[in-house]
Parts: sequence; structure tokens; C-alpha cells
Amino acid sequence: MIAKTSISKRLTDLKFPLEVLERYNELHRYYHTTEHLLQVMNSLEKNGTVSDELFLAAVYHDAVYDPKLNDNEERSAELFIEHSKTSGLSGDQKNKIKQYILDTKVHKASDPISQALITADLEILEQPLDKLITYENQILREYQFVDYKFYKPKRLEVLSSLNTNGKLDSLIAFVKQHKPMIAVFAGSFNPFHKGHYNVLKKAERIFDKVIIAFGKNPDKTDRTWPIPKQIQHHQQEEYTGLLTDFVDSLGYDVIVVRGLRNSTDFQYEQNQYRYIQELKPDIKIVNIFCDKEFEHISSSGIRTLREIWQTQKLLARVRHVRSPIFK
Repeated sequence: MIAKTSISKRLTDLKFPLEVLERYNELHRYYHTTEHLLQVMNSLEKNGTVSDELFLAAVYHDAVYDPKLNDNEERSAELFIEHSKTSGLSGDQKNKIKQYILDTKVHKASDPISQALITADLEILEQPLDKLITYENQILREYQFVDYKFYKPKRLEVLSSLNTNGKLDSLIAFVKQHKPMIAVFAGSFNPFHKGHYNVLKKAERIFDKVIIAFGKNPDKTDRTWPIPKQIQHHQQEEYTGLLTDFVDSLGYDVIVVRGLRNSTDFQYEQNQYRYIQELKPDIKIVNIFCDKEFEHISSSGIRTLREIWQTQKLLARVRHVRSPIFK
């Protein structure tokens, strides 16, 4: 079995930066991760010696992966060319590897080496149903920025295009019938800070997908802080008025998540829950406490600190304090 350390060593021997491997650890990746890269490498090794060209094409084929973009393979190929400047590869080798990476976009091989990479990359589609379902849930998380009512038909379209010889019939049937557990994490989030993120990560261990809903609270100031990059791959919605109306507007069942810092928050949320029940008796709400290290953080407190920093120029004095917001 190939390990990450052996990949690192071979990259170093070929004079390629190890930075490319760190890309597989990006927060928005759930399937296209280091584990997927290792699976591809092990699949290639099972079928014989892996040449330098095939090895590098495999390492770089998902080096750039952002599900919001449609040119990941092109960007991955460009990254490879940039990193190859310090290597001893010939121009012909570089061009071949670049083409192998591009071939993985449309799954059409330019030669037998390219076909080997494509086959290894799609090996997940040959797995039994339990592994296919795990794969499907990972893809759903990678595309969780897409509203599920749009994601589902598009995903079925993609699976149908890959369904040669009926091998994905069971997975397609699963996706058609499956109702993922989707939550709505609602709040004013002005700003969305590390305490909110702590609750979000806990919610993601419970639910298949978490929608972040920015509500406009008439008792609070308008949201003026930027949305942190840590949540840019989540579905984000804005709503005014009642949370119950927003939940109904989604068109599918969701569970509302509310973050709690302490018992005071719990008492407030309990009171709000009674009002919500009057409007929508069937609503389901899950309260999640943040970890102790975040319980002192509040959006209002952060806004107050910013005002002090701006008016009294105290920023230099508090640089030693760990920031509760994202940079």
C-alpha cells in the first residue's frame, strides 16, 4: 500500500514542491482528499510500475479542486507546469503529463497511460453499494453550496451519464429516494465568528448538510462584516421576517440549529421556541452548545471591540489576544 510519505519522497526526488499535497487537505474537500489520491495511486500500482509521467499526472489531477469552478483540470495542469520549472523533465514529458491531467475532465484517454489514470480515478464507481453511498454523501458535502432542489436533478443527470452497463442503477435509485438530513443554522451573524464556526462543525457531524441563514434582526444592526472564507462553500441564504416563513420557502424538510453559549442563551432560545411553535407546530429545533473556549465570544462584543479599536487606536495593545474572528 502506498503511503503519503512515499508520495512525498518521490515528489522531492523529482524536484517538485510538497505544497501540492497540502491542497488535498482543503476544508471544502470531502471526497477529493488525500485518501482519494492514495486510492488512485494504489490502483495504479496494482496494475504495474507507475512511470514518472503517470505518477505526476495522478498527483496533480485534482491539485486544484473547487466545485464552484468549471476549469479545475485546466488550473491543475497550469499548476503542474508552474511547479515543473525546477524539475528535470523534458518538454515532451511536461506536455504529456499536462494532457493526461486534462483528459480526466472528460474521461477520454489520449493514450494507454491516460486511460490507466482515468480508470483509477473512476474506480470508485465499481465499488459495492455501501461504498457508493459513502461516496455520494461526500459529493453532496462538496456541493453543499447548491440548494438541494437543484442539486438532486443535476446529480442524477451526472450519474446517468456515468452509468455504463447499469453499474450505477442501485446508486441512482438510492439518490432518487434518499432524503438527506438538512439543517438550517440561523442567526444574524454580524460577524460570523469562531464560536459560530464551532457550532457549525458540530452540526455537520449530525446532519448531511447545513445551510447558513443570515437573518435580519430588527433589534440588531445590519450585517456589515464580510463572510469568512471558511464558510464560502456552504449554502448561504438571507431572509427577513420570520424564520418559519424562510423554512417553509425552502420547499423541503429541514431542522433548525441554534447555537448556545450558556444558560442565558438557553433561556432566551427556549422562549423563542415557544413563539415559533405557535407559528409552526411541526418545526424541529436542535440546540448545540459551543465549546467552553468560545462561550465568551459574542457578535455584539466583537463589534464593541472594533469601535474601541477604531476610536482609541488600541489595536496595537491587544495584538497578543487571540482574535475571535476569522482573518
